[in-house]
Amino acid sequence: MADAAEWDVEFYAEQGGREPCRDWADSLSPQKRAAFAAAVRLVLARRGLDVVGTEYGKALGDGLYEFRVRWTASEIRHKVEGLPPAEVGAPEAIVLRVFFCTAGRKVILLLSGYDKARDPGGRRQQREIVRARKLLTAYRESQKRAGKRG
Repeated sequence: MADAAEWDVEFYAEQGGREPCRDWADSLSPQKRAAFAAAVRLVLARRGLDVVGTEYGKALGDGLYEFRVRWTASEIRHKVEGLPPAEVGAPEAIVLRVFFCTAGRKVILLLSGYDKARDPGGRRQQREIVRARKLLTAYRESQKRAGKRG
């Protein structure tokens, strides 16, 4: 049974059902996908908005947040749970950025993400933030149409 203090983490689905963050995560290498999954489960779901202002997160303004994944799944388990690190394939640079918002009480909504190790430039970062803001706006508009607050 999940800890009552944990946050639910969901993928944002566009009107046609496409889930941009899930699509991106599914395209990652197995090692990066494992790091993403471990970070979401062990850090984001447990800490929620408390990741902001730590090595794991940053507020970008207007309800948009950035979640940072910098370690392998093994390293994350070691850092968070104190488990001994285990080898998980060939070492790979893990520098993932995941953009999210909240969607009600104790719900994190994953909007989009990108692999900063593949394109570390500031221009790419800004393009991804603009894209995430568009997804956040679309989510909020869909909530207004449905008569809900987002």
